[in-house]
Amino acid sequence: MFKVVWDKDNNGVRLTMAPKSGEALNVCPRPVFWEELDFLGLDKLGWQYPHSQEPLLWACDRRYFYKGEIVLETRGGNLFDSPILTYISNPISLEPANLDGLVTANIDSLFLIEHEAMDFIDQVFDSHITKRTDNPKIEYEKLASKMEIATSQKHTVVKEDCGSFDIMPESEAERLGKRKIYNSKIDLAIVSFSGGKDSQVVLDLVSRVIPPEKYYVIYSDTGYELPTSLSLYEEVKAKYKKEYPNLNFYTAKNHQHVLYYWDELDTPSKIHRWCCAVMKTAPLYRLLKELSQLGKQPNVLAFEGVRAEESSTRATYARIGRGVKHGNVVNVRPIFEWSVTEVWLYILLHNLPINKAYRKGLNRVGCVICPLSSELGDCLDHKFFPETSQPFIDKLRENASKAGIKGIETYLKERKWKVRAGGNRHETNSAIEYYSHNNDFKAVITNPKEDFFEWINVLGSIKVLNIGNGKYDINLKFRETIYSIAIVIEDNEMQVDIKDCSHDIPFISLFKRVLNKTVFCVHCEVCEVECPTGALSVVPLVKVNASKCIHCHRCLTFKDNGCVAANSIRKTSTMINNESNMNVFSIKKFNTFGLRNSWIQQYYKTPETFLTQEAKDYLNVKKQLPIFTNWLMSAGLVDSKDKSQTELSKILADYLTTDSALFWQMLWVNLCFDNELCLWFSANIDYDRLYLREDLTALMEHTFNTVPESSRDNALKSLLNTFNETPLGNNMNIGRVIKTGNKVSVRRSPLNDVSLPVMAYSLYRYAEKTGRHSLTVSELYNSEQTDGIVRQFGIEREPLEQTLRSLEQDVNHVLRAELKMGLDNIILREDLTSEDIIKLMLK
Repeated sequence: MFKVVWDKDNNGVRLTMAPKSGEALNVCPRPVFWEELDFLGLDKLGWQYPHSQEPLLWACDRRYFYKGEIVLETRGGNLFDSPILTYISNPISLEPANLDGLVTANIDSLFLIEHEAMDFIDQVFDSHITKRTDNPKIEYEKLASKMEIATSQKHTVVKEDCGSFDIMPESEAERLGKRKIYNSKIDLAIVSFSGGKDSQVVLDLVSRVIPPEKYYVIYSDTGYELPTSLSLYEEVKAKYKKEYPNLNFYTAKNHQHVLYYWDELDTPSKIHRWCCAVMKTAPLYRLLKELSQLGKQPNVLAFEGVRAEESSTRATYARIGRGVKHGNVVNVRPIFEWSVTEVWLYILLHNLPINKAYRKGLNRVGCVICPLSSELGDCLDHKFFPETSQPFIDKLRENASKAGIKGIETYLKERKWKVRAGGNRHETNSAIEYYSHNNDFKAVITNPKEDFFEWINVLGSIKVLNIGNGKYDINLKFRETIYSIAIVIEDNEMQVDIKDCSHDIPFISLFKRVLNKTVFCVHCEVCEVECPTGALSVVPLVKVNASKCIHCHRCLTFKDNGCVAANSIRKTSTMINNESNMNVFSIKKFNTFGLRNSWIQQYYKTPETFLTQEAKDYLNVKKQLPIFTNWLMSAGLVDSKDKSQTELSKILADYLTTDSALFWQMLWVNLCFDNELCLWFSANIDYDRLYLREDLTALMEHTFNTVPESSRDNALKSLLNTFNETPLGNNMNIGRVIKTGNKVSVRRSPLNDVSLPVMAYSLYRYAEKTGRHSLTVSELYNSEQTDGIVRQFGIEREPLEQTLRSLEQDVNHVLRAELKMGLDNIILREDLTSEDIIKLMLK
């Protein structure tokens, strides 16, 4: 809402809606205290400043300002090295910020934002909690959902002045300023407190609005906590208990120490962020289940201090998030749009307790040795809290030594441990081997950590027959199908055989997850809190209450591989190896938005300037344009270096209107070679077979098992959107999306009418990839083939051979087809490239 300008008179900052030209700061500053200046060594460089409670400087990133003038800049800093000064002014005698003056300068602005936040808290609380009391049998969101299905328009339930409710389009409700009524099934309200500045502000705002007996304050002790966070929690608890005696505080903590999980799950990393789920989320929701006394996961309204400014990821969040991490939790973010400066002004001007780690220079006071923290954060953690950080550093050093890593100090200093993608270096004697023959499934597991006969209950209704001598027969009802499972147990090994099942992709995917949980479970608690009925408990051992289990499979689908442990320590492997072709665009480049015919049409009106000028009139510049550009580059229409139009794009321009089939066939060929998402689809999805969306999700997980689930899901959305929005879908049937009620499925149909230039171009691209100009028809139809014209279009053999004969007779003589007397050779010219084919055949 507000811009930030310097308040030089008070050695501070001022919030304003109308700054003078050039006054507004690009980066919102944070306060700097004497403890941080001592750490930087200014007390030894002739600077004079008091050890005051008020801030002395303000910092924008690594630049430090005094009364609006830069006086200091730093860079560097890591686990073992302190930051260095890259600029420092002459020694200054510093005066603390004038807090009284800052109050006068900012009181009106702060009044607006804090009361807006308080009104928001009141509305959300009233909409969820009060409505539950008034109308416990009305499920408002279901009413709105029914209207959305009937009208294909987003609806919401709103409160009328007379106290009744109405259902109207969400856009209309926002235009009229109506108060929304949300899900009425809320059992508990909480403030999630972390010891950081943002949750500190949220707690204070909530305490000013909601009666203290109506919510709990929950502190999550993750085992990574800074000592200053633990002491601040005690200080905050004492402060608010004195003001609100009925306010209850609780601490959530995992039953195991965090370093136990470092041994069992390997070190956390940017890819495997198990620590948040295991040490924070799961203990929190186990505690809430206990507090609710419902015997299952309660529906929770959780106020939290998430802000959009914190990261590009958080900037995409909504102020109210439903089912973000758990389907039964509504995440409410009252200060979502606040800047860091606004947060600090609130704390300073309301005289709230401050986590002393901030005074030492930390920007964030989360977990020590976090894979998402900065090198400077590691530096400050280890400098000021060595007793807390050292055990984790020792464990990192120990693991690196076991893995045979050279230069361990550099490895730690440069934080290379945080990029761990799999468990190739993790030592375990538990394992799973999978085998398949025809349509049968077989697995052999060694040294399982849990009881298979407990975990199998979550998959479906079972009947177990003990034959004797370690042999068992299980009849498992999965949806409408009954599978017979043969089990043989001998010593520390168990063999599983299932006949005639490999066609059932969802079943096999879920069954593998059951085996993963059997083999790797370390009782981390995470899957237990996913269970909506309370049927599952994992501490101290796994127990499934079959009478409560509804076979929703949430305990199997919440995480890749169905298990936090299995996901973290699995051996990495992927079917598609991008290192063999660095030009292939990763599936991570295609986030939700697909390629659209309408965008292509607009692009070709002004291809030389569209991406830099006209695109803003048709696409969201921040979200859609980068993804559209990636589609254009991977389709060969835009140069990946300077985003200019390629020669292929120029040649194809006329065909977009005169022969659109050729245009889109040519694009699909390029996408199958240079776009990992389309390459995966072409290589793995069979023709004339209906794939449910869950089938595609399972197949993607198998292929891209090192890619985060959210990235895979976004990529799949992008692909399905492409099929819906271009002729590749319903016109060409390369991927026809079929919607039946709430079910989405995809079917590929063979395309026999492939144009001559497209056939030739695809063959030459295939030759360039394989390094051979002598091909055979048989290799294109080989059941193991993943590339080429047959995988791309499903063209049947007879029309393919007819097309080859036509190409042989073409005036350009681009190939020879030896198809007589049992031969099936395709000989391409070695003096031509795929680019030459375009120029020769698309003049």
